[in-house]
Amino acid sequence: MKHAKSIAYLRQLCCSGLSKEVVIPEFLRAIQAVIPSGSNTFSGWNESIIPTYFILENAIADLDASELIPVIISAFFTPERTNSFVGWFITHPTLTDSKILDRNFYKTDFYNLIFRPYDQHHSLLTLVWINGKPVGTINLFRPRHQKPFNTREQNLMPQLLPYISHALQAPDDKSIQYSETGSSGLMIMTVQGQIELMSYQAKNLLALACHPTLTANGRSEEAEMLAKLAQLCRNLDTIFQGKHAAPPSWSYTNSRGRFIFCAHWLNKQNNEPGGFIGMTIEHQEPLTLKILRALQALPLSTMQKEVALLLAQGFSNEKIGEHLHIKNTTVKDHLNKIFIKLDIHHREELLPKLLVLEKQCVDVAISIVK
Repeated sequence: MKHAKSIAYLRQLCCSGLSKEVVIPEFLRAIQAVIPSGSNTFSGWNESIIPTYFILENAIADLDASELIPVIISAFFTPERTNSFVGWFITHPTLTDSKILDRNFYKTDFYNLIFRPYDQHHSLLTLVWINGKPVGTINLFRPRHQKPFNTREQNLMPQLLPYISHALQAPDDKSIQYSETGSSGLMIMTVQGQIELMSYQAKNLLALACHPTLTANGRSEEAEMLAKLAQLCRNLDTIFQGKHAAPPSWSYTNSRGRFIFCAHWLNKQNNEPGGFIGMTIEHQEPLTLKILRALQALPLSTMQKEVALLLAQGFSNEKIGEHLHIKNTTVKDHLNKIFIKLDIHHREELLPKLLVLEKQCVDVAISIVK
């Protein structure tokens, strides 16, 4: 199959044990290699079959939009529309015609305030079930100028549903190991903490830190976040006045990863007073996710990728064998083949190489989005 490796990655991702807040955004991004789409989303439902939380492929940098979207979606799904929606999926695997929900769908606030601004014209919706109960929808989108989703694509999505359901049930891992480096951005701020300029990446990372998951009843952490960053600016200014203050750096962790904020003094070229502060933001994702991304594109068999994943996480040969239920001699055989294919000679070389490959892949993806 043309997309066999990409589908294998999606399955491995869903079975990685990472939380749904980490897995689902990566799934929405990675599925585009199999089903061309964009601005994809997941809508989570409560026991009353009402949308209550939303996980997006990309964070929404507009605070007003991030608070408005959950409210509009929840209001749209009246009991009548919800019953019609669920009833459709009893006999159909996917939904591609939004007018089934409402024949005037393209005149509703749902379409004109949410779908239309992001050019989400063509849709492919699949209902996700756990133990016979609907728990949410995977929503893939295409802009108006592209073709609707074809029959092959509609038939493929239901095949991945069991893996998505598995990912949604993964327990929260309190002992996540994060990568020491990640994507970063820069904000230019005043000494008082007001943002003057912001890079494209910083805008998205700040949004991800403020509202990693959209909820119908939740609120953004933006006000608290900006207050904390303003304090870092004041701390740095105090230090440059020769006084004591806390270090101008801060580590914040939410369901999407760890965010490191650090303030740096910026002097004006003419040495005039009133300099600016550069605030860097670094997003450190779970190490397992970065390793999985890097392994996806490598010429390794499925079992070799499993072995490489465990090896990069620091497992010994014996622990790898126990985890994968294979003999120690088989582990050594896989390791030899991995070393040859990746042109490395020691196990300590594997993780640094994978992280370099992963960064290259992410940089390419970011340049395409820009």
